[in-house]
This record gives sequence, C-alpha cells and structure tokens, in this order.
Amino acid sequence: MQTKQPVVFEQCWSFWLTGLSCIALMIGTGLSLWLRSSQNATSQLHQAITTYFANSARDYNNTSHAIFIFILVFLAAVLLQAIARSPDRKNKTKNHRNWSFSLVSAVKRHPAVTIILTVYIVLMVQESSWFYKEILTWYDDIYTDHLLNNFRLRESFISETMRRNDFRFFPLSHQDLHVLSWLTPYTKIWSLVSGVELIATIVLGCKIVEASNKGKSSASLMIMGTLLFLFTSATAFNYFQFIYSERILTCLLALFTYQYCTYQREGSSKNGRAALLFALFIPFFKDTAIILVTIPAITTIALGSFGKLKNYPRWNSLSPSMWAKAYSLEIAICSLIPFFLATFVILSALPSIAVGVQRYDSHLGFSSLALDTRLIIFIAFLATRLWLIQRNRVEVTALDGLNLAALIYGFALFGLVGLDGSNYMTLPIQFVAVLDILMIWESLAAPRLHKMVNSRQAQAIALGATMLILTFEDRQSETFRQSTEFITRKQRSWRKTFNKTEKLAIKARRRGESITLIYSKGWFQHSDQMKSLPYDRLVYYDIDTREYKVKEGAGKGMLYSPKKGDYLIDIDTGKKLTRYGIDLSQYELLYEERPNRQYGRIFRHL
Repeated sequence: MQTKQPVVFEQCWSFWLTGLSCIALMIGTGLSLWLRSSQNATSQLHQAITTYFANSARDYNNTSHAIFIFILVFLAAVLLQAIARSPDRKNKTKNHRNWSFSLVSAVKRHPAVTIILTVYIVLMVQESSWFYKEILTWYDDIYTDHLLNNFRLRESFISETMRRNDFRFFPLSHQDLHVLSWLTPYTKIWSLVSGVELIATIVLGCKIVEASNKGKSSASLMIMGTLLFLFTSATAFNYFQFIYSERILTCLLALFTYQYCTYQREGSSKNGRAALLFALFIPFFKDTAIILVTIPAITTIALGSFGKLKNYPRWNSLSPSMWAKAYSLEIAICSLIPFFLATFVILSALPSIAVGVQRYDSHLGFSSLALDTRLIIFIAFLATRLWLIQRNRVEVTALDGLNLAALIYGFALFGLVGLDGSNYMTLPIQFVAVLDILMIWESLAAPRLHKMVNSRQAQAIALGATMLILTFEDRQSETFRQSTEFITRKQRSWRKTFNKTEKLAIKARRRGESITLIYSKGWFQHSDQMKSLPYDRLVYYDIDTREYKVKEGAGKGMLYSPKKGDYLIDIDTGKKLTRYGIDLSQYELLYEERPNRQYGRIFRHL
C-alpha cells in the first residue's frame, strides 16, 4: 500500500520480534523434545530437570508468566507510543464532537436499538451472581481481609490459567475479571462491564459491514445486527454469565477487524498499529485465537500478491524491499506467530511434558460436529465469496479474510474439543456469521428495497426478516431461550437452596441444637461459601472413597458417621448422592426447590 510516510516501525517490529521469538522457540522446542525423548533416561541432568519441575512447577509457572506479562506490557507500551507518534491522515481542521454528544446522537438515531440493549443488559445484570460454576471458587478470596488489601494478586484467577500444566494455554483469560475484582467485589458490576463489551461488539460489527460494503449502509443495519447477535445460544452463555473468555475475545476481534478495515481503506498507520495492538493480546485469551488475527493478514498478502487487491501491489511489480514495505503491517501481524509459539512452548508445553500430563480434554477431539443454521449460512457465504473472487466478480474485503480465519478456527475447535454451534466457544464464529448475514442483506436486499419502498417500509421488512430468522431458530434445539432458562434456573435454585440452608441452621442454633452439615461432590466442593453457613461441624462425603470426613468444626480431619439430626445439603450434587452410596431412605426431605429436579434439596437424618 502506497503511503506518503516511509514505513519503518512495522519492519523493525517484525525483525526484532520474529528474531528473538525464533531463538526462544528453538531453545524451548529443543529442551521439550529432549525431555520427551529421554523420559526413561537415567542421566543426572534429566533427573535434575524432571525433579525440579516435579517439585517446583508452581515456582516455574510464576516466574515464567511474570516474565511473559512484563514482555507483553512492554510490547503494548511500544505500540501505544508508536500509535501516538503516527501521522494522522484525517483532516485536523475538522471539529470532532465529544463522546457524550456522539452517544446522545446515536441514541436518538436508534431508539429501538437503545431500548432492546437496555432491557437485555438489565436482565443480564439482574440474573448474574456468584452462584455459577467456577465463580464459586474464584469468588472465595475476594472478601479476604474485608477488602482492606483488595489490590493484590488473587490465587483463584492465577491458578485457573497460569498454573495449569496440561497443555492448555490462555494466560490472559479471566484476567479482566481479576482486574475488576480489585475495583469492586460485586458481580453485578462485572456483568455491567460485560454489557458495555456487548454494545461495543455490536456497534463495531455493524461498522465492519458498512466498511466492507464500500461505506454504504441501510437504516436497518443496526437493529438487524443487534437482534441477530443478541439472540443466540452462544451469546446467552457468554453474557448472562461472565466466566467464558470468548466474551472479551470477540470484543477484541471486533476492535482488531474494525481498525484493520479502516487501515486498508484509508492507509492510516495509526489504525494499522491499533490493529496490531489488539492482535497482540487476542492469542493469549484463547490458544486457537492466533488463527483469527493472522489468517486475515496472510490472506491479504496472498491475494494482494496475486493482484486480487487493488490497494496492494503484485509480488513481481516492485523490488523485494518495496514489496515488504507495502505489506509491512501484515508481516508485523504474522510476526505474532513465532511469538505465540515461543510463549506456548516455554510457558505450557515444556512444564507439561516435564510433569508428564496429557492434554486436557484430549478425548474430546473430533468428538462432535453440530452446525446450526447460522454456521451453515456462514459456510455457504464463504464458499460463494471465494468462487466470486476467483472469477474476479467481486472485490476482496477484510471480511473475506475474517471469514476464512473463522472457518479455520472452527476446524481447530473441532479437532481439539468438537464443534457445536450452540456452545459458548463458537461465539467468535457466530459473530462472523452475523456479519455475513448483514452483508448479504446490505449488498443484495437493501439496495432493491430502497428502489421499491420508502425508508420506514424497508425497515419494517428488515425487522420482519430478522424476526423470521429468530423464530425459525427458536424451533431448533439448544436455542437462546433454552440457554438463558438453563442459566437462570440453576442460579436461582442454588441461591434459594443455600439461603434455605442458612435459615434452617439459624433456627436450629436458636433451639440449642448441634448443627452438622453434610455435603458432597459438586461446584461447592472447593468453595469457602459452605464455611459461611452456621454449623458446629461441616462434613464432606467423598464419593470415591465413600467416607465422611470433617472439613471444619468439631473433630476437624477425622472420619465421621452420620447421626440423627444431621443435615444433608444437596445444592448441586443431584443424582450423585444415590449413585455413590448415600441411602436417602434414612433421611427426611425438608426442602425441595422443585420436585422435577435432582438437586436443590435439603434432607435431615432420621
């Protein structure tokens, strides 16, 4: 791409990052292969290394990840400085309106969208709580020290991501919640931040479609994009609870793609470097996400070199140095590949091989393939675009590279854990599928409607078409409605059962009774929330050994036998109670949240 200013920063970035990353990658790979090939060796060096990892894996993880975070912050600071120094190609005499004025203006232009998003986010905040899966254990130490030492590293968030030696690699996942926990202990606020990310993702997605459609957009683009993205099963899981990293990953992907689209259209180095900044962080929220940022860049290099992109030169039309300068941003984005591989090998593969642990969920590879309606549309759209591009019928856009990236990302998911269109992990692909549906509408239907009917009628038709798609999807399995009902039902059940247990224990204490609470395997197994209940003895039933052991209170650490008057708490254990040796005929049912469920119950020993 021809620019007035010589491109220097991106080339320096690529040279240094690629060079240093390759050196680290070769060292880490060599050591990993040596450990793998000599696991049965008796050399003193091998024994010393394996003994070190066996005894000090935690120290290694802490040190290596601390160095990684420092390098990542340093690279981000370098990029921010480069962005600040980038020449702004926009007209500097133009009066820029402040953000509050722009926000008010957007609300006035899109009142229906504003109402829909407001109601949606209110429901998100209303239904969010710490009574959901991993949040139970992550939330335990937030109230430690009564918030007097709140600005500290939390073991729960670090252990979940940076101390796993099972070839899983997503060191930045959940760290947004980690930072939020320093500012507020209230999960409602965390959910509100998720709502802001949701709005940003939708707005940026519509901007990407507009840019891909040569700056043209209909009045119905925003409401169609909002409805289509909000009402999917993957969206429900990611935004009605906030434990999944795909939420912020998709927001960063939208930011990256928008900046990259703007760079390709305007040639502004400021936008290009901003795209590189977002691309830097994306791979470390999900190990397969490196595909989402590098494939668009590789696609641009390949198609541009073959003359398919008018703003990029053919490979043989310039000298090698000028060709490299024209593709300097794309090459800089591709330099993230060796950086990612080096960090993966050193931070994850090396300790995992040393401790001899298999890949987490390795049994799920290629286990399932369930494409929903949108993923089928996504694949059909991509195939059609590739055919048209091959025949020179359409111009290539950044959305084409993003589509190819999403397809390969889907293949990666399928190979690692299986692919299900309703699963929370498909949110980035679902986001791209929404962009494709919008692009089909904006490029085919909207221009024809503009000639046939007025603006209000066109919006009504667009809204009707969107509702038709949503209604059809609601007739399928694993719908948005079913997912939200599942999340809210389980959270309410856990909360009601927990509160009822507390009330029963308080009443028993007032009567002067000894309180023994028994619970078993479930999400509350490792949570300190059980310790907040009134009790004299807290007993855990181990389903593997089928032994009762006192966790807290009188006789801590000793084995226990249930006695008359003991309370058996089944918040989320369910059918495991009877499957693993507890005879419920010896207990009286005191509370049942709903008769048709096998959890949310409280029993008392007869």
